[in-house]
Parts: sequence; C-alpha cells; structure tokens
Amino acid sequence: MREHEIDDHGLTPSDPADPSAPSGIDPSQCPECQGLGTLPDGETCPVCDGTGQATARTGGG
Repeated sequence: MREHEIDDHGLTPSDPADPSAPSGIDPSQCPECQGLGTLPDGETCPVCDGTGQATARTGGG
C-alpha cells in the first residue's frame, strides 16, 4: 500500500452472505426508534406510536 492510498479493506464484510454480518436497515422497522418503540429519553416514539413498526407517516416532505 502506498502512502497516499486509503486502507478500506475493513469497511465491508468479506462475505456478504455471511449470516453474522450486520445487515442494512430493516424496512419493516420504524426509522425513528429502530423498532424499539421508545426514544432514547424513554418517551414513546411519535412516529410509530410505540409499535416499532414502519408506518405511512415516515419519510420526508
């Protein structure tokens, strides 16, 4: 490796089919609370109303 090259070998899994590899975002989970139903401060998630499931109310506008 040369001095000006970037070492990016550890940034992607070696085998994408590996079940132990972290997966992407689950589209069935609420993007605000990541499926937990609560926010980090303990409040009920206002996007999914505490269900943890994705709703039609998500998205930009």
